Amino acid sequence: MPEPSSKKINASCLILAGGKGKRLTPDKPLLRIDGRPIIERTASVAASLFAEVLIVTNTPEKYEFLGLPLVADERQGCGPLMGIYSGLKRIECEVAFVCAADMPFLSQEVIRSQFRELGAFDIVVPCPKKGPEFLHAFYSKRCLPAIQEALAADIFKLEMLTESCNTLRLYGDWFARHGLTEQMELAFVNINTPQDYQRWQGQEASEPEKPGASPGPAAASGGEALKLIDSAVLQEIRRTLTEQETAFQKNSPEESFSSLWSHSFRAGRIARRIAEAEGQEPEPALLAGLLHDTGKFAHGSYHEDDIPEERNAVEFVIRILAGTAYEKWIPIVNQAILSMYLEDEATSDIGRVVHDADNLDKLGCLGVGQFFAKNALRRRFLDDELMVRASIELTYSHHAPDTLKTATGRSLARERKLRTRRFYTDLLEEWAQLGLGAFDIVEEDIAGIVCLMVVPRACSCGGRLELQSDIRDAIKCRSVIVRYPCADCGKKSEYSFCLPNVKGLPRRR
Repeated sequence: MPEPSSKKINASCLILAGGKGKRLTPDKPLLRIDGRPIIERTASVAASLFAEVLIVTNTPEKYEFLGLPLVADERQGCGPLMGIYSGLKRIECEVAFVCAADMPFLSQEVIRSQFRELGAFDIVVPCPKKGPEFLHAFYSKRCLPAIQEALAADIFKLEMLTESCNTLRLYGDWFARHGLTEQMELAFVNINTPQDYQRWQGQEASEPEKPGASPGPAAASGGEALKLIDSAVLQEIRRTLTEQETAFQKNSPEESFSSLWSHSFRAGRIARRIAEAEGQEPEPALLAGLLHDTGKFAHGSYHEDDIPEERNAVEFVIRILAGTAYEKWIPIVNQAILSMYLEDEATSDIGRVVHDADNLDKLGCLGVGQFFAKNALRRRFLDDELMVRASIELTYSHHAPDTLKTATGRSLARERKLRTRRFYTDLLEEWAQLGLGAFDIVEEDIAGIVCLMVVPRACSCGGRLELQSDIRDAIKCRSVIVRYPCADCGKKSEYSFCLPNVKGLPRRR
């Protein structure tokens, strides 16, 4: 019986990123298709299928942002055969799926079907058209002696390996029998030339979506993603969020905030993308992302009677989805939303997806944009005080790869962590160059958690500032209070934020 589509394959994955790129560029795995590096797209599909994914490369600094284990060739200049050899020696499983880093449109269905043919074979290699695709094949560790012998004899052709190992070739008729003919063209695409790159640049937007596919060539755009949900249900979600937000603003006119609908609109689409990459159902993930904040300002208040907003949200989920085509998803959506609050316990699969979507919406370029937009709504503009508050963004982005709960989310967070740090570093340098003020980004240990603090070198009066911190319990977290008192003029600046939920965080008392 075939394994469920959400179950990991009992094998490892080796992504070979060692080509010289003579016809295009040595950095072709970093070229972007639909805004994402090709190797990130490849790694995203791999992470949804395999528990262990390794990048085999002799330039590890280029691929550190993926956050995956990096393996170097034991001997350089021997081509992909050495990459396979070096990787097979490192993996925990007995079998590895080997693919090239410049394959942006990998198909989960093709890879799973290929794996099911492995049996007692040492190698399973597809031959969809003219020749074998050795860099879209499964290799057993039983191949290691034969590879070692070939390398010792300076024989580097992968074709020669099949003469020493029990090899199964999958030809066009195999694809036809398994209903995979339509996927043959995309699944084995390599970006080798400028013409290839130009041809496939627009592929993501033009290919029809297939249910359960990973976010590759068939991933839907934001507007297409929302077509999964009936327009009347979408309008009801938007109306509910707007009404709750408006009622809160009337009761608390001193508060200003950004639109909950805008955030939910993005979080739902991000959740759908992560769900596809993780092999989860996209529809409940999209719904949970759209609905997760409906309880934030329930009854026109924020955390009334210390009731977590997620408890209120589940009531709105039932009210909005009951009697619709999505009623069947109510238990899964509510479980996902509640699990976001119970962060110290095991969360549901969709809960992990929505947790990551909610956080990814606040990282990288998205996070920077929202940081300034939200503060402008609160009438905080570009000045020294706002610079100090960038500590919150830096601290959360720093810990994001360790706090997100899916492999896809962590991979996306690693790149956005670097983007966030790069932006605020450049901003502070420019601020200082123009004589507007001097700040340092320093690491502070607060309650056992590393916080990246933007620290002014002096008060506006020129006096010496002190950095003071303390922690207090909040409704959903442990909150840090940061103060910058001036020893000369007595001015005190203060702000607070929830500490990231990382290992070692003192529990609420």
